[in-house]
Amino acid sequence: MKSIVMLLLSLLSGSVVADNPYAVESAIYKVVVPVGNSTYLGTGVLLSPDKILTNCHIVQGKGGWPKVMQRKTGDWFGVTKYYQLGKLDACILVGGFEGRPVALSANIVEGENIWLYGYPSEIPVIGQGAVLGYADGGKTLRLGAFCSGGSSGGPVLNAHGELIGLNFAVYRHQNSCLAIPVSELRQYL
Repeated sequence: MKSIVMLLLSLLSGSVVADNPYAVESAIYKVVVPVGNSTYLGTGVLLSPDKILTNCHIVQGKGGWPKVMQRKTGDWFGVTKYYQLGKLDACILVGGFEGRPVALSANIVEGENIWLYGYPSEIPVIGQGAVLGYADGGKTLRLGAFCSGGSSGGPVLNAHGELIGLNFAVYRHQNSCLAIPVSELRQYL
């Protein structure tokens, strides 16, 4: 029965619930923006075969054009265009990408376990922690998990491998990460 429900969900949403946060590796991308001798680095997550979600502060105003590398295979892909989601620090990269898109979930419970993918210092990392609560009137998630430069744009996943937020900052004073919850993103997707 569970297989039938999973199949129906995949047909309706275009993505599949992964059953666990480690089964989404093919949906994780390193985002690189080369500018001269420098490189700006972040993370992205596959929403559909032609769309990767990341932070705008990684790609905008750098002078270079983003390219992405799939975490699972190491294959590189070009980005044909990108656009911002409203006034959020969230951008969609458009191109022909590979992998299994993640499912979205706006159901977030304070204290629940989360997993955060990223590329701090260009090293692929999976941080584990918990939802600490909301900030900014519910527009920002506070997470107790490891994040650092390069974690920007990293997906925040629940125990089912569903995307519940998009990491965008480190809150050093509280030793936590900040993320845009799916409820804020969904209206633009």
